[in-house]
Amino acid sequence: MIDTSIRQKRYSLDEYFALEEKAEEKHEYHNGKIVPMPGGSIPHSKIAVNITTALEVWIKSQKLPLIVLSSDTKIRIQDFNRNLYPDALVVCEKVDYWNGRTDIITNPVLIFEVLSESTEQYDREDKFRMYRTLPSFREYVLVNQFKPLINDYFLQNEQEGLWKINAADSLDAKIKLPSIGFELSLSDVYWMVPELQGELWEGN
Repeated sequence: MIDTSIRQKRYSLDEYFALEEKAEEKHEYHNGKIVPMPGGSIPHSKIAVNITTALEVWIKSQKLPLIVLSSDTKIRIQDFNRNLYPDALVVCEKVDYWNGRTDIITNPVLIFEVLSESTEQYDREDKFRMYRTLPSFREYVLVNQFKPLINDYFLQNEQEGLWKINAADSLDAKIKLPSIGFELSLSDVYWMVPELQGELWEGN
C-alpha cells in the first residue's frame, strides 16, 4: 500500500512505476498525482471475469486476431499525462506498448468499465473523455453491477466525432459491439453474480 503522504506529492512517471511495482493495490497516475483505485466488490469482479470469458470463448471459436486483456492492464493517455486501469479491454492484432514497457499500452479498440457508486460519474465523464483521445479507441461499454443494464458508446463517425449510444436492460437481451462484430449476451455478463443470483437465476 502506498503511504497517504505519497499521494499528496507530485511524482514523475518513473517514480510512479517504481512505487506501483511494489504496491499491493492499484494506483492510477494523474499528471504527477498517484491516485488509489477503490477496491472492487465481488459482483464487480465476477462481472469483469464473465465479460472477458465470453469474449475469449467467441474470439477463439472465430479465430480472430483480437486480444482480450484484464483489469491489470494500464492504458497510457498521453494528452492528459494519465495512466488508467479499465476493467477489461480488447486490442486488435497487436499490442502497442508505451515506451517499450510491457505493463502499459496505448491502443485499445474496445474498453469495458463496470460501474460502482463511487466511480460511476468518473467513468462516464472524465475517463470517457480521456479514452477518446486515443486514435485506436472505437467503443466504450458501461456495465451496471446492481442490475442487468449495459450502455454501449460506439464511434459512428470519426471525422465528426459522433458517438452512437445503444442500451440493453434484460437478461434475454444482447448488446451489439460493432467495433469487433460481437453480440454480448447479458445472461453471460451477469451469470452467477452473487448479489443477483437469487433474484435473477432462481428456478433457471
